[in-house]
Amino acid sequence: MFIFWKYTVISALYVLSAHAYVEPVTPTSNNALDLNLYEEVIDLEECDRQVAYIVANTGLMIRFIDASFRFPPRSILKGNTRDTGNYFQCLDIKHQTEDMEIIGKYSVVQIPLQQDFEWPSLPELPSLPDLPEITWPIIPNPNATYFNDEQLLGLNIYERARQGAQLMLGSDTLRSEESESVSPLAGMQFELAFCIPKVCPMKYALDVLTSNATASLVVNEAFVRLSNDKTWVAADYVAVVLFSIVGCITVLSTMYDIRHTIILKRDPKKANKMCTTFSLYTNTNNFFIFPSNPNAITCLDGIRSFAMMWVIVGHTFVTQLSYIPENPLDIVEFIRSFWNLWITSATITVDTFFMISGLLVVYTTAAKVSRMSLIRKLHLFYLHRLLRMWPILAAMVLIQASFLHRTTDGPYWDVVAKNVNDCRVYWWSTLLFVQNWVNPMNMCLSHTWYLAIDMQLHVASPLVLFWILGQRSRIAWSALIAALAVALSGTTAYNFVNNFQSAVVSLARTPEDQQQFLMYYYVQTLNRISPFIIGLMIGYILHLYRGKTVRMHWLFAILGWLIAFVASFLVMFATYFNIQPDWDNQLADNFINSSIRPVWAACIAWMVFACHHGYGGPINWLLSIHVFKILGRLSYAMYIIHYQLIFLINATTLQPIYFAVNLSMYRFLIDFSLAAIGAFLLTITIDFPCSNMIKMLLGGGPRPPPKEVPTIPKEPEMAFKAVSVVENSYPDDDLKKTRI
Repeated sequence: MFIFWKYTVISALYVLSAHAYVEPVTPTSNNALDLNLYEEVIDLEECDRQVAYIVANTGLMIRFIDASFRFPPRSILKGNTRDTGNYFQCLDIKHQTEDMEIIGKYSVVQIPLQQDFEWPSLPELPSLPDLPEITWPIIPNPNATYFNDEQLLGLNIYERARQGAQLMLGSDTLRSEESESVSPLAGMQFELAFCIPKVCPMKYALDVLTSNATASLVVNEAFVRLSNDKTWVAADYVAVVLFSIVGCITVLSTMYDIRHTIILKRDPKKANKMCTTFSLYTNTNNFFIFPSNPNAITCLDGIRSFAMMWVIVGHTFVTQLSYIPENPLDIVEFIRSFWNLWITSATITVDTFFMISGLLVVYTTAAKVSRMSLIRKLHLFYLHRLLRMWPILAAMVLIQASFLHRTTDGPYWDVVAKNVNDCRVYWWSTLLFVQNWVNPMNMCLSHTWYLAIDMQLHVASPLVLFWILGQRSRIAWSALIAALAVALSGTTAYNFVNNFQSAVVSLARTPEDQQQFLMYYYVQTLNRISPFIIGLMIGYILHLYRGKTVRMHWLFAILGWLIAFVASFLVMFATYFNIQPDWDNQLADNFINSSIRPVWAACIAWMVFACHHGYGGPINWLLSIHVFKILGRLSYAMYIIHYQLIFLINATTLQPIYFAVNLSMYRFLIDFSLAAIGAFLLTITIDFPCSNMIKMLLGGGPRPPPKEVPTIPKEPEMAFKAVSVVENSYPDDDLKKTRI
């Protein structure tokens, strides 16, 4: 059995691999995994004893081998040479003898293919009576490869794309490439999962098993796992206490509400408002109430719903690209294909939300707030915004830092562990909305860079909003045009100075270039100002025509739609060129980075204006379907929760999956459904109660139910309070209107 294990290990070292990047979490006192435990269990003398015992014990040896990698891995001709073994089987190994306890440890190693190592010659393999059905693979020549030149090129292209995708997922470390090497294997690593006794270091155990034949081989231990390595820290105790309190209050509030409304059949309006704040019964009923509003822009519900679906499907695909594909070469072909632009261009959809944010800042305030009121109540303008965004965001930060870490486990848990660690360390920058400046590559809830930018734009919006609130449209338009000109000029100059790539995941650029792009372009506020200002403009136009009938010649309407369709298609089509591995046009990159976001925002702005004023036809009908009101109400919570759930599902994958578009769409349906369910629960248990309490606290506390239908206050100060609560850039704006 020792010979069987020895030659299996040595044979596998010859197989080529597209490396799947795994980086251990930076050690901190709040680390998601107990890194000290991994060091404390190491005992070299005990390792020698246990390895000798395992080699002499055939049954136990087979258990360790069976939980380790297979040779060769499946789909090797598709670029996959990663094997994760059997994670749970390895950690379940517990063998007790009179003087030792042998426990399995899951260890993943990375073996660079280009290194100074004299490959041992393998003698003729002896017969193995214990395993007569074993068929030994042919050992390839060390200088040979399973792949032709085209496949090697595809693997290197995939490696760049994968590292770019990992940067989007929040990885803060890059593996350097040896670009000048003559070997086609430069930069490639082989990744294997070993199951070894917990007292053994991986390299030491490998040398023992191969009789030091691999002593000069470079082997990097990417990460190890033990069955009890998830530590309890302060975040766990805080989460248990806080959510237990919220749960108890929710149960008591719901019981009071049901007794008052259903059992005693009393008027719900006469119930104590404070006692029903956390009631699931009342909050669920209110969730499905959509009062009519003649000034509501109904098409926004559909636009935000489709934009949210596009975000989720894009994240479903990019997470597979990052670390779980079995067929990397097929993924490269998918990325390069023209027919897959609907995925590769999905990142532009986030600018839809920035445009809507600017639109609502103006549209919900211009008719109700004066300039002087804005100045006097500016602190409330900011306070209401923060209080409306914090509850769900803070809840999700705490859930990520604690509960999600303990829901399940798997061989890809290192990604979840890093997310947990980032939330335990950088939770404060997330709640202060500065994570895109302070720690852009270690963000807690990595996709919430959007919330940071949106809040920063909201903080700066009074600089323009002040001039819009006057009675003179000339002054308002002068301020809007000046702001847009400054934003476009600054963005253009910034892009031409820094020479960024223009594709989020570029097949032509190095991982270092992609890191610079994400840190200094993609998540930075400057490059997102122009869509927000275009939103301010269309919001002001909608305000000027509020309650009025807009008459437009049908030729002008058709021309507007035609320009919008062509421009939006060109924005998406640009991705087809700049994502290709042979793309090399920095001037075009600079122009694309400077123009596509305001152009896209202008196209969506036209859609909103045309649909709202009766020139949308079937498009307006589709966007105004009632079901989108529900999705629109959930979308803020869905945006916050969906990415972490995708990570959670992917982390439990036991083996690399075979990438296919239809399978990915099934996964999207799962991701979308779970996000909707989780968002609904967060909305009725966290968002609604906090919103009600904010209104009561800032509005003077609960009052007895009025005997008459209350009128909307006309004083600027009171109206401003209402507007501050209503205004939000997320798809639950109509919900907030019902709670004023």
